[in-house]
Amino acid sequence: MKKSVFVIDDEKDIQDILRVNLQNEGYDVTAFSSGETALKAMNPRELPDLIVLDIMMEGIDGYEFCRKLRASDEFRSVPILFLSAKTEEFDKVLGLELGADDYMTKPFGIKELKSRVKAILRRCGASAQEAARESVLRYKGIELNYESYGLRVDGSDIRLTKTEFEILALFMRNPGKIFTRDNIIDSIKGHDVYVVDRTIDVHIMNLRKKLGPYKSTISTFSGVGYGFRE
Repeated sequence: MKKSVFVIDDEKDIQDILRVNLQNEGYDVTAFSSGETALKAMNPRELPDLIVLDIMMEGIDGYEFCRKLRASDEFRSVPILFLSAKTEEFDKVLGLELGADDYMTKPFGIKELKSRVKAILRRCGASAQEAARESVLRYKGIELNYESYGLRVDGSDIRLTKTEFEILALFMRNPGKIFTRDNIIDSIKGHDVYVVDRTIDVHIMNLRKKLGPYKSTISTFSGVGYGFRE
C-alpha cells in the first residue's frame, strides 16, 4: 500500500515540485495551500503517513498547525517535516520543540528531501515493529505506552512529542547504557537526517521536566552523553 504524504505550502511552485518528486518515489501526495484546508481534510480513520509543512503561511502558520496536531489525541502521532525559508537556529529548535520530526530549510535539494522523507517513514515503521514486540515499558512510576504513544508518571498522563518519546524509549530499553548525542540521533532519526546543534540537549531538558520526580533517572555523563540510570 502506498504511503500518503500531505504537503502544506502556500507556494504553488513548491507544491508542484514536491508532488511530482514524491509521486515519482511511489508516495500518494495531497497538496494544500493553507493550514486551515489541511486541518479540514484530516481524517482520524485515514491519517497521512507524513506531513511536509511550511511555516510562513497566512492564517494558521506552520508552528500553530504543529501545535494543534500535537495537542490532538487523534493526530498527535503523525510525523511532521518542516520545510521553511526560516533558517535561524532558533526557528529550527522551536520547530523541533513543538514536536516536528525534522526540519529542512529552503532552498532545498530534492535528493536530500527524498532521503529525509524515507528516514522518517523508516523510523516510524521501526517504531511500529517495536510496539508489536513490547507495547509498554515500565520503571517505578514511569509507564511508556507504544500503543497510545503516551507517558504516564505516577498515574498522570503526560504529553510527549514524538522525538521525546523515541529518546525516552531508547533509554528505557537500554538502562545503564551511555549514549552520545550522535548515538541518539542515529538511533531515533537515521544516519541521513540533519539535526541542529543542541537539539538533543533541548529534548533531554524537556523530558526531565516532564518526568517530574523521576527526572534524575536521565543522567548526564560529562563530556560523553546521556543514559537511563536505574
